[in-house]
Amino acid sequence: MEKRDCSCSFERSREVTILGKPVRVKNTICARDGGGYRLKPDPAPLQLSILPSRLCDARCPFCIAAPTDDPARIDPDRLLLVLRALQAEGRVRGVSITGGEPCLDMDLLDRVIHMCFDVFGPALEVTLDTNGSGLDQLRSLTDLYRLDTIHISRHHWDDEANDRIFGKKMPTAAQLRDALRDIACPGLFVLNCMLLRNYVATPEDARRYLDFAIEMGAGKVSFITASPVNPWTAANRVRFDSVLRDGDPSLLFTRGYRDFDLCRCRDGVYVSPEGRLMEFYGRQSVSADCGYCRGLVIEPDGTLKAGFGGQVLYTPGGEAY
Repeated sequence: MEKRDCSCSFERSREVTILGKPVRVKNTICARDGGGYRLKPDPAPLQLSILPSRLCDARCPFCIAAPTDDPARIDPDRLLLVLRALQAEGRVRGVSITGGEPCLDMDLLDRVIHMCFDVFGPALEVTLDTNGSGLDQLRSLTDLYRLDTIHISRHHWDDEANDRIFGKKMPTAAQLRDALRDIACPGLFVLNCMLLRNYVATPEDARRYLDFAIEMGAGKVSFITASPVNPWTAANRVRFDSVLRDGDPSLLFTRGYRDFDLCRCRDGVYVSPEGRLMEFYGRQSVSADCGYCRGLVIEPDGTLKAGFGGQVLYTPGGEAY
């Protein structure tokens, strides 16, 4: 992937008002395939992440959301207030429901998903991030087939190796395959694989994982370079461009994006030895310290923030909307 920075004739960020608070937000659309940056349109819509809870049953050593033992759940009535306020300002371009592990409370997850479509409309892009704990309950979601993507974290094709990464017994490959076949909508599922030393760390490993994803019936694979949030992750993270390499005859790269020195990603298609296809995506966040808001976050207590750990824009019990 081309290393040079791309031209930009305007500022990287600009100040807007969100729920009455001045917020500096990303001003550009990522540059594609070595081209120039484009100006974000008004009102500079942002991705919204909703954390129904921080609770998670796994103990991944690279977890950016740790600690994950807080059992607090989001209050749907408080959530509705914030969603309606954001909708009135046209601030949301899509919603990611994450955590924690949102599938530990399927009733709450169902309400949150339905509420998002109810407030923002049926065309809203809603994605769900899960470690797979609720695979056998996904069919209970009222709006299952309205979701754009379900990202399932699965960091190795081997069950025992995958369990070691998660720090607990996770759904087996057989259970994963059966669940995806039961729902029978391959394009709905993306397998998220964190690239880690001694696990999936080489081009050969990536091809083996892509073959595994084809066998499971997934629609796409996302290879992720972990953010260096702690010493363990810094020592064990693997760059995606060392795994997904130019010149590999089994990979066709289709497009790539760069966000200055902060983040870059690349899309492509893998062709198996048998001629079967699997879409893939590689992403690497080089730095999260950009000095401006790149997305909005609603915490389990109903607090709205400008990014994870960022400026507080709304606190339940404060301003009324």
